[in-house]
Amino acid sequence: HGGDIFTRPARIDDAVLGRIETLAALAPLHQPQSLRLIHAMRRLYPDAVQVASFDTAFHATMDPVARRFAIPRALHDQGIKRYGFHGLSYAFIAQQLPGLALAPDARVVVAHLGSGASLCALRGGVSRDSSMGFSTLDGIPMATRSGALDP
Repeated sequence: HGGDIFTRPARIDDAVLGRIETLAALAPLHQPQSLRLIHAMRRLYPDAVQVASFDTAFHATMDPVARRFAIPRALHDQGIKRYGFHGLSYAFIAQQLPGLALAPDARVVVAHLGSGASLCALRGGVSRDSSMGFSTLDGIPMATRSGALDP
């Protein structure tokens, strides 16, 4: 999870690692696991270059209105917003679109289907909206998640 901080891959140094650690609350099931791996690799291979690629980075181009929920601004400012996930998959798909002879600003809806699933609205190969909500519970159904479910 790159939050609003990381919108592209980043070479991991102490400062980057510290910023990644501050984002753990946004992805408590995933971020700590990734951090443990980063720390383990640093211990085992201290001279190796590590680069972090963020699943949320592809969606940094989403329109601000698509990122907002109907909640008080203070909560939004604390980080409760739509980030989008499966961005590494969508980035690959977006790179393939020019080969399909689409118009440069083509509007395309792409589905990432598997155990985790989501939809992404692309325009000109960049993310404009995502079916993923703040948590992984929202959106379309996935292997172990119901998707959008009215309380």
